Amino acid sequence: MRFITIFTFIFLCFTSIAFSQKTIKHTVVEGESFYSIAKKYKVTESDIYELNPKAKGTLLQLKTVLLIPNKNYKAENKKKKVTSKNVEATEFHIVEAGESLYKIAKQHGISLDKLKELNPDIKPEAIQIGDKITVLASKKEIVTITPKKEETPIVATPTVEIIPIDCEDELGNKIHTVQKGETLYKIAKKYKIKLNDLKELNEEVVENLPEGYQLIIKLGTVELANQPKDNKELVDVKPLSLENMSKAEFLIAKASEHIGTRYRGGGTTSAGFDCSGLMFATFKHIDMTLPRSSGSMAVGAGVRIDRTQAQKGDLIFFTTNGRGSINHVGMITEVLDDEIKFIHSSVQSGVIISSTKEPYYSRRFVQINRVLAE
Repeated sequence: MRFITIFTFIFLCFTSIAFSQKTIKHTVVEGESFYSIAKKYKVTESDIYELNPKAKGTLLQLKTVLLIPNKNYKAENKKKKVTSKNVEATEFHIVEAGESLYKIAKQHGISLDKLKELNPDIKPEAIQIGDKITVLASKKEIVTITPKKEETPIVATPTVEIIPIDCEDELGNKIHTVQKGETLYKIAKKYKIKLNDLKELNEEVVENLPEGYQLIIKLGTVELANQPKDNKELVDVKPLSLENMSKAEFLIAKASEHIGTRYRGGGTTSAGFDCSGLMFATFKHIDMTLPRSSGSMAVGAGVRIDRTQAQKGDLIFFTTNGRGSINHVGMITEVLDDEIKFIHSSVQSGVIISSTKEPYYSRRFVQINRVLAE
């Protein structure tokens, strides 16, 4: 009993010392980057470089010891200010899994710029689950400020996106959203088109159609009109900076969390993704909003680059509809000589990592876009 008491006392002393220290020693493990470490400790990469100037401009090595600013120390040593009258009363949002500043701003009906103005110390790329974000500031007459109890996280009411059965997307394609029990034969008959023509337009399609899957019934002209015609459209780019390489590793890690998640037409959540939905949701983690379709991403996200300049984090595009127009996208995870590996959401297997060495994708490759540009 005496031993347990002594051990508890030592543990409490050690914990107290740890919280009272200005810095934390972090030993680098496999798969970590400056970006992910900064996220882990709720600091910025600049904060880490400031304490570790020799590490700036270098690639992280395993077992490297970095000094990290201790946010708990700052929190414990900040003095509470008591003011009177005309003090800004604030309303907070507690960050939940999968949220970004953009999503929080939209949820509370304010602009992203206003949200950043209310939270000058918050870095968009560094928010984590549990962070307290100011979403409203209004002046009220109060005499003193007393410590508030821990606030209950604001839970957003989930919104259900109703996708019409027949519609046109932004590329002008006529789209049919599969309903429960529908088959390719029934859909072909409904639109009075040949079954083989329907399969040609949707080459990745499977016989057992998942509910909610979107089929192209008739191709539009917007995508083809905006499609780059030759290599004159290519942009010569520099290799990714260490900062952007760190972001690329972070994006790959986020997308890889969903490996095995089923395919779902129009899906942008862990309940199911389509190919562009996975990219859309992944890049939201660094507050980057991509266009919502693969064709629009090909035209409007980043710049088109030569295949020989491909790097991690680049978007890679394919045509799988037999007409030459882009309708599939993934994100590059690895480049090995003339082979490119990429993560994407396929109709048959859901979220997986594939390779351009696979005959199916080798024959259907179209282009690569650099999104993480300086």
